[in-house]
Amino acid sequence: MTTLLTVDNLKVSYPTRTGVIEAVRGVSFTLGKERLGIVGESGSGKSQTGRAIMGLTPKHGVVTADRLDFNGIDLIKASTGERRRLRGKRIAMILQDPKYSLDPVMSIGRQICETLRTHEKVGKAEARERALAMLEAVQIRDPKRVFDLHPHEVSGGMGQRAMIAMMLIAGPELLIADEPTSALDVTVQLDVLRIMDRLVAERGMGLIFVSHDLRLVSSFCDRVIVMYAGKIVEELAAADLKHAQHPYTQGLLNCMPEIGSNRHPLPVLDRRPEWAA
Repeated sequence: MTTLLTVDNLKVSYPTRTGVIEAVRGVSFTLGKERLGIVGESGSGKSQTGRAIMGLTPKHGVVTADRLDFNGIDLIKASTGERRRLRGKRIAMILQDPKYSLDPVMSIGRQICETLRTHEKVGKAEARERALAMLEAVQIRDPKRVFDLHPHEVSGGMGQRAMIAMMLIAGPELLIADEPTSALDVTVQLDVLRIMDRLVAERGMGLIFVSHDLRLVSSFCDRVIVMYAGKIVEELAAADLKHAQHPYTQGLLNCMPEIGSNRHPLPVLDRRPEWAA
């Protein structure tokens, strides 16, 4: 399998008045044309890992790595301009909530066209046609109507589909999805996942799927990385998640409710200091 991304000893830290906060501590993995899930509780470093790959770490943050390579490009040494050219065109990121990710004063169609025309020399008419085709690809029934709407005029599910269309319009090779379904209800979640699954398979992309939902990741991804306190504690095939060996992963699985079983109260995860060492 061709390797798209190599991450070796990635660290992200933030200097504060009371000391340095280490958000990501020595994360290493590779990604090919597959679906890789990164799971863990809030604050485990999942999103910080994705943002570091994208080059979206805040200015006061410090990102280091022995190797952070995307298709032969050293992302650590890449200039600001080179990073900007990569984002949206070759590496794209779907953020968690479209209400905060889409520009509220621009129509949805205009935002998608802007993304395309930033990376490709196309005219307004061609950009519009491709944006409409992309909206149709993410199963928006009336793309011409939605094209002219503003983000507040659409539902959460439709807004997330529009965000997916915007991120895929320029044909990226790597897609990072940061909890793209957490703000959606269950039925819309399944629709969005089916769309992403189909588009990733058709386009031969690599996908990093960031989530706190182990059940969702186990059914959607090929491999799973489990993070705790900024570190990877376990990596395994998604199909083998129920056979996880690390006590943290086992604890997360044990905390999930099960239909038809009487588990009241639900078990509480017993964290151990050595997990964060």
